[in-house]
Amino acid sequence: MLYQDKYFDQDKNSILRAAQGFVEPQLLNTWVKIAYKSYMQMENPMGLVDDFILRIEKVEKYNTEFLQELYEILAAIYRLKKGSNQLEFIWDGRSNYEVYAENWSEWFEHSVTKLSLRPEVYRGILKACILQEPVNHKFLYYGIRRLMLGEYKLKITRNKILKTA
Repeated sequence: MLYQDKYFDQDKNSILRAAQGFVEPQLLNTWVKIAYKSYMQMENPMGLVDDFILRIEKVEKYNTEFLQELYEILAAIYRLKKGSNQLEFIWDGRSNYEVYAENWSEWFEHSVTKLSLRPEVYRGILKACILQEPVNHKFLYYGIRRLMLGEYKLKITRNKILKTA
């Protein structure tokens, strides 16, 4: 997915934005798996298998559409906090695109692992992405978004520009 919106004025690193868009599908599935592991760790530490767990494990394909906008926000946070607008010299033969995708993926997995320890996050992802229950997705989305922005001390204004709080 190529992002059209700029979330902050200096959001000019098009190589990083393209790399984030390229790895999005795999990282969204990773986020769902991390949320499931967090659920098991926090609410089923003994690993008991009941009807609910069997129902979750039966799902082969996750609906990650719910997470796409949250992914885009995390991508913008990364570009704001970590992404540089300067190309760097990479001496191991890889392109900037490859290095950016790798660095982004590592940061993303670390961030969502931390976020997914919160019940609001892993329960919301279980309901929306795995079980695909007909719940109020906007309520779940805004709860997770609020936690994400609070974690990085940011807010989104009406015109989607990230500002430091």
